[in-house]
Amino acid sequence: MKKIIIFLICLTNLVSAQHRVCGTSNRLIHFLDENPSYLIKRQILENLTINFNKTPKSNLTIPVVVHVVYKNANENISNSQIISQIDVLSKDFTRTNTDAFNTPTSFLPMSSDMQISFCLAQQDPYGNPTDGIIRKQTSNSFFPLYGNEIFFDSLGGSNAWNTKKYLNIWVCMLESGVLGWAQLPYGGDVETDGVVIDFEHFGTNGTAINPYHLGRTATHEIGHWFNLFHIWGDSNCGDDLVNDTPTQEEANFGCKSHPHPSCNNTGDMFMNFMDYTNDNCMNMFTLGQRDRVWSAITNYRNELISSNGCNPVLIPNSDAGISSIISPNNLTSNCADPITPIVILKNYGNTILHSVKIKYSINSGFVNEYSWNGSLFPNEIDTITLTPIASSGNNHFLSVSTYLPNNSADINNSNDESTQIFSSASGSSINLQLQTDNYAEETSWILMTDNNEIILYSDSLINNNLYQKEICLDYGCYKFIINDSYGDGFCCNFGNGYYSINYTNNSTPLAYLSQFNFTDTSYFCIGSTSSTNLNVNFNIYPNPSNGKIYLHSTNINKNKSIFAIVLNNLGQVILSSRIEKNKLDLSHLKDGVYHLLIKTNENQHSKKLIIQN
Repeated sequence: MKKIIIFLICLTNLVSAQHRVCGTSNRLIHFLDENPSYLIKRQILENLTINFNKTPKSNLTIPVVVHVVYKNANENISNSQIISQIDVLSKDFTRTNTDAFNTPTSFLPMSSDMQISFCLAQQDPYGNPTDGIIRKQTSNSFFPLYGNEIFFDSLGGSNAWNTKKYLNIWVCMLESGVLGWAQLPYGGDVETDGVVIDFEHFGTNGTAINPYHLGRTATHEIGHWFNLFHIWGDSNCGDDLVNDTPTQEEANFGCKSHPHPSCNNTGDMFMNFMDYTNDNCMNMFTLGQRDRVWSAITNYRNELISSNGCNPVLIPNSDAGISSIISPNNLTSNCADPITPIVILKNYGNTILHSVKIKYSINSGFVNEYSWNGSLFPNEIDTITLTPIASSGNNHFLSVSTYLPNNSADINNSNDESTQIFSSASGSSINLQLQTDNYAEETSWILMTDNNEIILYSDSLINNNLYQKEICLDYGCYKFIINDSYGDGFCCNFGNGYYSINYTNNSTPLAYLSQFNFTDTSYFCIGSTSSTNLNVNFNIYPNPSNGKIYLHSTNINKNKSIFAIVLNNLGQVILSSRIEKNKLDLSHLKDGVYHLLIKTNENQHSKKLIIQN
């Protein structure tokens, strides 16, 4: 049994921003230095935890209120990002996470379901309906580790809901290097009890940034909120007060390979959620950690068990429907795949509409579902952009309808549904952006097919203006030609000109350019592409080479257009060219390793290329 110590935690210095940095230990030390009486309270809780081994009879679902405190639009994260985080928490704390199979065999006997789930609160402390999300705009540029501004409206933050009945999570811009922190039991004031997460490390989409982009920062911090310590005990070969976690020397960063021994153990449990590894390397809690968590719930956070926060508020006489479909329609060009419906939701009832389910399908196919939350007064409307839905063919029938307004039966089903018949062209929706420089009158551009058929053209441009065009292009290959009559296109400190072309629903550029002189041409292909190993059906030789290479394929028609894109090891495009006579001259490139993409209108192939002059 590990030696019982209250928490003699060594103060952890903040490390560089590329590593996970949790501020929990730092804040705990800071608080206890100023409030030594809480040391006794924490010791009493620790004594209760020593012999606690009660298996919970059933799962506990904890209501969560998320306070999004933002200064700019980027920090005001979406509902989708918030929902993705709640989903991660419920899976991690019930061991239904899809990467649980990565737990090493030697650690499987102690891996555990914590028997805890989470929900976005459906009613507030006063019994009113809610979506569990509070949004507050602030003038604060960031929130510091040792400050409490984030917890109070008057200081630019957001007041907590009843911290005995709800898990409060604040999402905001934290000071550089800190991913988040939590307040342990008897580790702070009741008004500051909860979890704080940086907006770039919350959830699995939106602003979440790799390698802390899978929601595990919140999992880690909520572990602290339940009285778990870092697995290395915040000191060299320290003690986390859990019997079945191996003693380890220090925090692990990045991704390790098992076994990774230290402190005479057979391998660090670096995949434990309470270590510092990357999100995609974390996957487990232990039985001992479960007992410690449930001791904290039973002896400190017991009011969570009786909280009504996850229970929906039933509102009678609720009536909602789709009053119209804005897009797609037959007045504008529609690309076949995917379709992004935009609809008008209306509250037809005489009570405030807080939530409703929306289902929609094309041609009576797969039914998609969308959950709306907000606050619509009677007869008010809201414009909603639904998640894109796949389609095929040219003629379509779109059906969109509502159900369960305010989680209740709809009193009038006749206004629930709206339908739209529309046609579409095959192809994909392309977004063209062009930012002009200080001399836009010198610039012109042409978008052409591979057969030199002009699709779009413009030469009447305004200085320092951003042009955006959405175009439906049929599957195939294209070229974008930009010219400058004076020979000093995007260059020479004459502004910040550039252009980019990408799929409307994907920000990855098909073509991008930020510097040229007289003229430049970018080639790109759209349509269904499948990555294929070049060793199977496409070869380049010699490789390594001096840059003059030849290409050989057994399954690409010699009459098809073939384009080559060369990227360096940073993923930057350094060459985009059409291949003529299966030859490519790259002798002007420096020695090194490059990646060669070969594109046709049907496939995309990749190959590593080594140049040695």
